[in-house]
Amino acid sequence: MFRLEKPLLPPESGEEFQFPFATPYAIQLDLMRSLYSAVDQRQVGIFESPTGTGKSLTLTCGVLSWLRDYEAAVAKELVEKIDRLKEEVRRLEQETAIAVDWISGQFETLGIKKELGELKDLKELRDEYEKRLGELKVKSMKVKQRRFAKVRLKGKEEVNGETEKEVALGEDDFLVDDSDEEDSGKLEEDEDQLKFKPVQVIFCSRTHSQLGQVVNEVRRTEFGKQIRLTTLASRQNFCINPEVRKLRSNPLINERCLELQKKSGKATVVDEDQNTRKKRKVAQKCSFYNRQAIEDLKNDSLFEVQDIEELVTFANQEKACPYYATRAAIPDSQLLMIPYQNLLHRRTREQTGIDIKNAIIIIDEAHNLLDTISNIHSQEVTLEQLQQAKLHLSAYKTQYFARFSTTNLLKINQLLFVVSQLGKILDNLPKDVSFRMVETHELMTEGNFFNINLNEILQFSDKTRIAQKVHGFAQSVPAAQLQGPVRNRPVPKKSASGALKDYLKQLEHDVSKKGKKTESVEVVEQQNPEEKREFITNAIRPLLSFLECLAEDFDDGRILLTYNKDDKKKCTMKYLLLNPGARFQEILTSSRSVILAGGTMQPIEELTEQLFKSCQERVQVKSYGHVVPADAVLPLAIAKGPSGKELLFNFANRQNKELLNELSSVLSNICQVVPHGVVCFFSSYDYLDQFYNHLKQSDRLTKLEERKQVFREPRGSAQVEKILADYSKAARQWAGTQTGALMLSVVGGKLSEGLNFSDELGRCVVVVGLPYPNRTSPELVERMRFLDKTLQPPAGNEYYENLCMKAVNQCIGRAVRHIRDYASVVLLDTRYGSNDKIRKKLPSWISAGMQCVERYGQAHGSLVRFFKDKGKK
Repeated sequence: MFRLEKPLLPPESGEEFQFPFATPYAIQLDLMRSLYSAVDQRQVGIFESPTGTGKSLTLTCGVLSWLRDYEAAVAKELVEKIDRLKEEVRRLEQETAIAVDWISGQFETLGIKKELGELKDLKELRDEYEKRLGELKVKSMKVKQRRFAKVRLKGKEEVNGETEKEVALGEDDFLVDDSDEEDSGKLEEDEDQLKFKPVQVIFCSRTHSQLGQVVNEVRRTEFGKQIRLTTLASRQNFCINPEVRKLRSNPLINERCLELQKKSGKATVVDEDQNTRKKRKVAQKCSFYNRQAIEDLKNDSLFEVQDIEELVTFANQEKACPYYATRAAIPDSQLLMIPYQNLLHRRTREQTGIDIKNAIIIIDEAHNLLDTISNIHSQEVTLEQLQQAKLHLSAYKTQYFARFSTTNLLKINQLLFVVSQLGKILDNLPKDVSFRMVETHELMTEGNFFNINLNEILQFSDKTRIAQKVHGFAQSVPAAQLQGPVRNRPVPKKSASGALKDYLKQLEHDVSKKGKKTESVEVVEQQNPEEKREFITNAIRPLLSFLECLAEDFDDGRILLTYNKDDKKKCTMKYLLLNPGARFQEILTSSRSVILAGGTMQPIEELTEQLFKSCQERVQVKSYGHVVPADAVLPLAIAKGPSGKELLFNFANRQNKELLNELSSVLSNICQVVPHGVVCFFSSYDYLDQFYNHLKQSDRLTKLEERKQVFREPRGSAQVEKILADYSKAARQWAGTQTGALMLSVVGGKLSEGLNFSDELGRCVVVVGLPYPNRTSPELVERMRFLDKTLQPPAGNEYYENLCMKAVNQCIGRAVRHIRDYASVVLLDTRYGSNDKIRKKLPSWISAGMQCVERYGQAHGSLVRFFKDKGKK
């Protein structure tokens, strides 16, 4: 990779950053300049900029300005350096021709010629790359012209005038291919070495809606006219095949999509007498999986900034799959917009085709990055899933036993043995214990498969796509066909190698009983073709995901075995990742620069300690205040209620009715003075329900509703949108006795993160207590123990406190969303005022102006004055 001789200096003005507004705020300009420098110096940047400060726009303008300047500087400096080295070679050759010590001169000349040759090769690759981009742009224009020229009849849905053709699959379609070619990827690697790889910006966020907002911000700038931007999403977001979209579930859509790409196999089944049996139609060829149409859509999307909805619209017009079009566009994109999973999970990243080498990684909404990495790399399987996986694999092996290669048969036998042993561990319920926590090597030893190479099994599964083929086989045969003699066979408890050998002998014995080895067991559809079978879920994929976790480093993972004596099928084993920093290291070392950004990044020390301990000299931290003036936010910490009762909302006081009365009095008083919308967050759904029932039983709910309409966050997600719409309508009302609305919500619930309670929707945010998680949770206990062991005490306790404060900070961030907004933030618990450590973990724009009051009466006066002043403006 070509390195510039001098660092790039960040622009001085918003105009040079192509900021779409005339004059950026001071913190916006500083953030763009700091980001620019961090990327240029290959640093790790952690930026805290409150929601409402234009963070996404600032990030994109800063990084794309650097990318523009860098590419221009490289092109210029490359030509200058080649010319300089040419001149140096000519000078040295002339000096060597007349020098006495010509050997030393010749050696120096050879070194410079080698460097010159490498630079010429690089320039040639760059020129070829630019030429190819020009050709793609021409093709893109042709696609646009063709699309605009088409005359489409209203309501026409046929795909190029044709309907989808059914493809009949025979049993050969489910047979795994040989996977002995160890160097199959070598040719592709050699070809990659000959390609020019420009610096790529990878922008990562939590949800597709957040990524869509960033895409719209890019479109507002001048960069939107020239940047090659691609948004990646799942098949569930991109699929335009109406039959597949009906499945709704992402795993089912994935399976169906892969099925529809299969080539036509044998359309018939032949019995042992060579008589042709009936055809079995099990799949349709997807008409949207058209390589030329996908290529055209890719070229079109590269040279026009499009969000997911627009790309899907154009894909429907072109009759091309947007999922595969965006994947094909990855290498030529300058800016990739991707969800967390595609970046943070190595296997997903590689399967998607994302290359992070020398890339600029921007992770937005990074306040929960540690937990996100841990969750992505954790996997849970149930006993029922293990039993289904064993059943399907056993029937599949029996069907194709005579046709497997030696290598494939060995891997399938090993996979069968492992799933059988895992099922046996869960099936044996221990006495008087509801869970067990074991290390990875302990689980593998207990299951007698510690000497089996799980990585080889996973590689075999990837190459042969066995999860898809076994699943397709299981769907294609009658349910009775899956009930083989191997279903509930016990596995002998011996040494690992001995147990595996005995198990394989039993499998071969079953096959020999069913028929000779030279014959394969026929699979003929016996059931009524009109009768629809219940869809069989893929039990192999969760198994392989769990084995992938087991194949990782033994030291930073644990397995939680949870037993259910009432229903054994619900027994689970879950892999827990305890060291997210280890999984982040590859991203950190391969990329050029990593930028973490969020509205509330506190506490930052946790991030630097766990993710960047090995490179703390690279870390640059910037925490910005809010763009709103200081008097636009009124933060209050209240220790006692109106009657003098201490507000201590800990677990011991959950059933305290006096405390519930005091809380209802506080909320009633707040609703009297705060106009429009009030959002109150509780520590859990249970406590919210308890408080709500208390309001109804004590008749206090009626008094509250005299002033504001009361809404409650539902546990399920089905009603959230309707309740939000109703709340928004009520909160904006300002007439009569009932003015505004009160929303009772839950910390960490559906309304505490990612939603916008700006202006009238959130004039006051109330947080009840400190939402500490359950300290007796097996997962939490193990994580705290691991942190104390690896980072020294009190790292575990710090993690416990940080979980709480990050949740509080997210609730606070729901209000004050733009420069003209204003709100009050009320923290109800005596610990907010008495504990300096807790206050330091609040956002700086809150802690700086925090008023810690002893009695509610003092806070009430501040609230009255605050909203009276705002009402005059």
